Amino acid sequence: MRVFLNIVKWLLIVVCALILICVVILTVNDRMNDTVRLTEYTFSHPEIPQSFDGYRIMVISDLHNAPFSDQIIEHIRNQEPDLVVFTGDMVQLPYYNVDEASKITKAVRNMTSLYAVSGNHESQNQDYDNIMGRLWGNGAIPLENDSVTIEKNGESIQLVGAKDPKSDVLSQEQIDKVREEISEEITDPSVFTVVLNHRADLYPNIKDCGGDLILAGHLHGGVVRLPFVGGLIGQDTGEAGKNTYFPKYDYGYFKEGDGAAMIVSGGCDQNTDKVRFLNPPEVVLVKLEAE
Repeated sequence: MRVFLNIVKWLLIVVCALILICVVILTVNDRMNDTVRLTEYTFSHPEIPQSFDGYRIMVISDLHNAPFSDQIIEHIRNQEPDLVVFTGDMVQLPYYNVDEASKITKAVRNMTSLYAVSGNHESQNQDYDNIMGRLWGNGAIPLENDSVTIEKNGESIQLVGAKDPKSDVLSQEQIDKVREEISEEITDPSVFTVVLNHRADLYPNIKDCGGDLILAGHLHGGVVRLPFVGGLIGQDTGEAGKNTYFPKYDYGYFKEGDGAAMIVSGGCDQNTDKVRFLNPPEVVLVKLEAE
């Protein structure tokens, strides 16, 4: 009987310890999800001009109108990037409120240049024109299948923006259209080109379109990130837009073959339907390095 009681006692201790550990983890995770971290990358390439050595680009992706504008503004003011880009999903379907992104652009538009492309939550939104118009009116220039040349000390780089297709699951025709739009904007392969494209899972289809660096988001870092495994939930190419587990292009840096490299932001949303776990919201800072 004593042995049995000892076993029960230790089982209760183990259960209580596990419950305590779970409570601590969930508490820490909640605090992490309330804080926007800054993740920095350095990207070197032979076509980056010397004038752009040290040039810094801040990437804001998948905000979904989460209440993080004040933290993001603080990051921008502290880092003083040369360029700020929004890589889609500033709103949350079915709504069209873009107040948080607008607050950011209003606060920093006199400090830096601002450009934006749509994500699926903009392209599928009935108020698409007003959303992009508000971003434009508050200082961010939409690059929807468009490009701009950025000059510095007589040298230049190119910024190309891809408009998001108007559907979740993309047909091959839609994918080919995205490829065509990006390729048409890249007229001089010798100029270093940054491509803004919301959907990271399109990487295998657009990495050979002539760009050198793709900045993307969409997959929210896999929502749940498991140690030594990566993101759990997302979408993968092959049938672009189809939900999958353990998506390949969920987060971080990718480089395949001779194609463009890609940096994927984990995003900075606060969606109660997709609660982030061990995956705090972030903005990304990319520092260019001339070789």
